[in-house]
Amino acid sequence: MVRWGDEPFPLEQVLRMRRTRRHPRPTQFDYLHVRRLIDDLAVTLARVGDGAKDVLDVFCGTRPYDDLLPAAARITGLDIPGNPYGVADVVSADFLPFPDESFDLAMCIEGFHYVPDPERGVAEMRRVLRPGGYGLISVPLVWEYDRTVLEHRFTGTSLARLFGGWDEVTVVENGGRAVAWATLTGSIASMAEWHVPERLRLRQALRPAFAGLYLLVNGVGFTLDRAERRFARSTLTLPMNLLVTARRSP
Repeated sequence: MVRWGDEPFPLEQVLRMRRTRRHPRPTQFDYLHVRRLIDDLAVTLARVGDGAKDVLDVFCGTRPYDDLLPAAARITGLDIPGNPYGVADVVSADFLPFPDESFDLAMCIEGFHYVPDPERGVAEMRRVLRPGGYGLISVPLVWEYDRTVLEHRFTGTSLARLFGGWDEVTVVENGGRAVAWATLTGSIASMAEWHVPERLRLRQALRPAFAGLYLLVNGVGFTLDRAERRFARSTLTLPMNLLVTARRSP
């Protein structure tokens, strides 16, 4: 498998990565995290994407969410120079290099935490939206970060505050403590799998065992998540991920 930064990914690898983001399997370590995000994203896009003619996907990556958008929508994928996926329509170092009021929906899924100035980023999103258009952002909360890269972490309250002056601001928590536990536990196991030597096909031989471990962790996490959603009543929360939508005033 080609690694990030080495060279552009082969199409087969891009499609495989897209599948793990759009149709996750219980035998992958981050299944619950991706599953909860996809479920909430599908509901949200059915609401805010209905009738959208022009859609912007910021930091589009492998473009796993295109099929969740209206079939007739014109989707513009934006990504940064040097990205290895090769499926973006526009590649630019500028955050949103588009004219004013160009889109009905602008979304940034799991990438907005890399924007250096979040307030300016939201202002730019507002600028490129038509009146009445929607902005959609999802960001991780419980997740690793790169010590060499500027990243932000947001709470639900701080995300909502970024969209002060917008209409219909809604924050959704994509999974709580149980999903965070399952994902972090799976991540530790995934690191162990990655460090298994490839010689003598040892990693390949152990792959079914790791898949079984991920399946077990995700099963326990799924059960705990159902109980958490049913019984948790505290104002204290620890979501794996956050999703916010807001509407530009007509």
